[in-house]
Amino acid sequence: MTPAVYTVPPGTPFVDAIAAGALDMAGGDPLALSRILILLPTRRSVRAMQEAFLRRSEDRALLLPRLQPLGDLDPDELGFAEAEAWEEGGGRGLDIPPAIAPLRRQLLLAGLLRAAPGLVGSDGVAADQAVRLAGELARFLDQVQTEGLALDRLDTLVPENLAEHWQKSLDFLAILREHWPRILTEEGCIDPAVRRNLLLQAQAEAWRARPPEHPVIAAGSTGSIPATARLLAVVARLPRGAVVLPGLDRDADEATWNAI
Repeated sequence: MTPAVYTVPPGTPFVDAIAAGALDMAGGDPLALSRILILLPTRRSVRAMQEAFLRRSEDRALLLPRLQPLGDLDPDELGFAEAEAWEEGGGRGLDIPPAIAPLRRQLLLAGLLRAAPGLVGSDGVAADQAVRLAGELARFLDQVQTEGLALDRLDTLVPENLAEHWQKSLDFLAILREHWPRILTEEGCIDPAVRRNLLLQAQAEAWRARPPEHPVIAAGSTGSIPATARLLAVVARLPRGAVVLPGLDRDADEATWNAI
């Protein structure tokens, strides 16, 4: 099946074009419009899409399509993937643990840092410094897990000529490798980026196994997150699916199109 990949030309308001396309797809049927699922990159893009539909409604009552963000680390807003996977994929999604709360994660990481004497200076890490460093560690975790990388492979990714420069950082991150998985297990939680990846994976598996009857439009996401890219690949091949990319070069060479 040829992937359904479309674009909105540069200079055309993206969200307005998507709203117009969804309204045309619904053919004036408000219930049909409400059954359309539009996947968007962020919460901000969801708000922009809502405003686009309001502009199109011309002050008339309008049932909006389902609008869901893909790129934000918010498990509540990504709950659609869990629910759909349960309904269409045999319960796979509901086996995913909750995400650890950001503040709880930062405090636990700070506690780990303070319990490692000699890590930063001979007297260990001061409380305020530990909290700040814990925030940086949490952001690092999100970046690594978003890319689907394993913490135990970090030392193999460092070039030899930079190994000495990186050694302190690797010693610093050893805390995560050795202790963080155990703490998460005790908490009954997982990191937000891991949860998002699992939810998107569950949704992709569910739709691949049983394509939804309702239209699914993935709009505006470029697939910079690997788990999102895999979901977009599934959406593009759904019988009623479409991926709409912003400003796609229609004259791109064959290699570029193959990559897309």
